[in-house]
Amino acid sequence: MKRLLLALALIAVRAEALDDAAAKRFFNATGCNGCHAVDEQRIGPRFRDVANRYRAEGEAATARLAAKIRSGGAGNWGLVPMVGNPKLTTEQARAIATWIVALPEKP
Repeated sequence: MKRLLLALALIAVRAEALDDAAAKRFFNATGCNGCHAVDEQRIGPRFRDVANRYRAEGEAATARLAAKIRSGGAGNWGLVPMVGNPKLTTEQARAIATWIVALPEKP
């Protein structure tokens, strides 16, 4: 069942802009929410903090974050490395990165 949900979530992520509900479904299905949340500090940075750091870089930030989503990374947010998700296509990773960077600053 979990594999089916993951497959459905991956199919649903396309190049068009994700809405918040689709992003949440994706993060639940792929396990991203185990380390990340929009406004809650977990093992990894808050998505809103990522957006705040990279928003000004525009497309360059989206490309960099998409690459990190697929291949993982370390050293930008502390000592805990981020596990990559190579099963995602470049298009899916870019859709997710675009959603993250588009998060507004919290008032």
